[in-house]
Amino acid sequence: MLIRRVTGLDAAGRVRGPAVVIDTFRAFTTAAFLHDAGVGRLLLAAELDEARVLGRELDAVLCGEEGGRRPDDFDLGNSPGEVRAAGSRLHDRTVVLRSTAGTRCLLAAHRNGARPLWAASLVVVSATARAVSGHDRVTIVAAGRSGIEPAPEDDVTGDLIVAALEGRPFDTGPVADLTNAATARRLAAAEWAHPDDLELCLDVDRFPFAMEARPADGTIELVAVR
Repeated sequence: MLIRRVTGLDAAGRVRGPAVVIDTFRAFTTAAFLHDAGVGRLLLAAELDEARVLGRELDAVLCGEEGGRRPDDFDLGNSPGEVRAAGSRLHDRTVVLRSTAGTRCLLAAHRNGARPLWAASLVVVSATARAVSGHDRVTIVAAGRSGIEPAPEDDVTGDLIVAALEGRPFDTGPVADLTNAATARRLAAAEWAHPDDLELCLDVDRFPFAMEARPADGTIELVAVR
């Protein structure tokens, strides 16, 4: 398999063909927890106002952030801890997720012709590799911090996907080291983050499904695929 790796929003907008977009802290960890909570549909938005319009049209739960913080009119932050705490209240609901990096990168890749397209994080890393394995090439996009700067957690997630695709041993040692990374320290200390967010984001292979992006309602729906 030919594997190409790029980082950030600008690079995502130039991707074509099979691709994986990674946002481990926190968008695509939050997305996986939303699926685990039994949401009916999970739609993505690139901008806050786009999410608000979809929310009104579809009577949807708004989930997301700007600069890490939940907007006052959103129901949930971009937070796996908040989603887990919401529990059964999300069952069968339509949810619109918007984040500064992950959702914007994935939608940019899709607009440019990235197909098929998956969203990934550490909690679904092996399932994502299995979903991708049937293709002869793939581009792995690390969303990075704010879609601009490299983020070590996205790079480590990409490393694990590549190792699985190449049949190499699955070394999770670097995941433990992420707790010392600046991005992890920032998340752990942030007053806008749930206290469990960091731990949940680092829980490798917590879920057995991949998340495939499919067109729906003028945007993209993330569908859990086992």
